[in-house]
Amino acid sequence: MKKFHHNWKDDYQNDCYCSEDDRCGCSYNEYGTDKEHTRHREAVKVGGQAVNFVASAVLGDGSTTDTFNLFDYIADSYALLVFYLADFSAVCPQELTAFNQTFEEFHKRGVKVVAISVDSLPAHVAWRQLPFSENGIGNVRFPLISDVSKNACRLYGVLRPDGLAQRATFLIDKNYTIRYQAVYDRRIARDVEETLRVVDELMMLDKTDCKGMAWWGRKTSSIYTTGVPQE
Repeated sequence: MKKFHHNWKDDYQNDCYCSEDDRCGCSYNEYGTDKEHTRHREAVKVGGQAVNFVASAVLGDGSTTDTFNLFDYIADSYALLVFYLADFSAVCPQELTAFNQTFEEFHKRGVKVVAISVDSLPAHVAWRQLPFSENGIGNVRFPLISDVSKNACRLYGVLRPDGLAQRATFLIDKNYTIRYQAVYDRRIARDVEETLRVVDELMMLDKTDCKGMAWWGRKTSSIYTTGVPQE
């Protein structure tokens, strides 16, 4: 199993240029040959390498940790990062419970789901304790990351001007490469079935080492011409 343990260097007084009341808690990775103390690393993109981070989290079993390490958790699996706006909001409970209802589908495909917002760890704990009928999410089986420093949101380029996380999804493969990303307007909900379709297509391409275009043409042409997908 791969293990990733980066040294995290914080120097808020000298390196952070955010406003005082932002309290961003900016973290600065030491990337060896990279420029030291780079203020804002360029956000990840499809085809680029995912970026590790360490944060507090509520795990799928309900336990908490202050040292959740993304790359250690992913290990040799695919991963799906699910950024969402806020706990106790109107749409997010529906989205996260939908991911929880399809948790086994992602699990049997070897995909680890990780949900992320800028809410505090106590807020995550309280939100999990409420049932869906009371605007909660119940005991979801994947980790909820507390990105109060907003570091993960900045690294992945999904920090909104109001300080919340943009609704966004990133699919990371076993080589820690970003293979798919989708960023949504806050009023547009995610489609979990569409996310599963992307996962299935990616895994088919990886297993067969296929270029994809011929398969894509056969698959989509039947949908657009007849409205009925064909195997």
